[in-house]
Amino acid sequence: MHLYRVLTAIVLLPALLFLLLKGPLLAILLVSGLAALLAWHEYARMATLPFPVFLGGALALVMGFFLLKQGAGLLLLGLWSGLFLFLLYFLRHFEGQKSLFHLLSAMAGFFYVFLGFGHLFLIVTLPQGRLWMLYLLASIFGTDTGAFYAGKTLGRHKLIPRVSPGKTWEGTFGGLFLGILLAVVLGLHFELGKPFHLFLLAGVLSIVGQLGDLLESLLKRGFGVKDSGTLLPGHGGILDRTDALIFAAPLLYWLLHLKGYGQ
Repeated sequence: MHLYRVLTAIVLLPALLFLLLKGPLLAILLVSGLAALLAWHEYARMATLPFPVFLGGALALVMGFFLLKQGAGLLLLGLWSGLFLFLLYFLRHFEGQKSLFHLLSAMAGFFYVFLGFGHLFLIVTLPQGRLWMLYLLASIFGTDTGAFYAGKTLGRHKLIPRVSPGKTWEGTFGGLFLGILLAVVLGLHFELGKPFHLFLLAGVLSIVGQLGDLLESLLKRGFGVKDSGTLLPGHGGILDRTDALIFAAPLLYWLLHLKGYGQ
């Protein structure tokens, strides 16, 4: 499985970097939207949502990503479209507590997927957005790699075994170290900011990303599944690979926006 993990990264990472650095904005929007649809399918399967609910969420995602072309101000309208379609279904098919659980699960999953993947696209639309996206990838993927190898070699003290039995404190700090190191080096290379600011931001993104990883672990444990899917050999599904990334992306976008990068 470790070999599959490495081979998958070797195949996908160059394609991702090429798209990010050379691809037109429309192509990035389409890839982000497709990834969101695949992630929504994985979530709907884990939550055992009725097929019409999955279909409504997929339609709302397409509508939402189309609206994102017009700017971040339409995020709320995209979120509302999902809630609207879910409500239409459950007003017709309400069956008590089970339906309420499915409604809340659908709302939570749709918001989680749409906000996460939507902000990945929105980051790229900012001035120097493609470079900031590289910075985010360096922080998150560095954290994931550092946590994996530090946990495997040094891990002794469990982090939150009831949620994620394999994660350790040693892995957490190993991931934090490598995530900060890679992001700061890349940020300095592209002159994205002052060293201290890049260091602080990378640390925050690394921590938030690891919380996003734990959030997906909590969801999987609650739904009683091991992986969100099998699309990526050695990694699981789209959500397994992007859980930290899509949780940290909204934070980075709004921090940059508030600092004036979105003006």
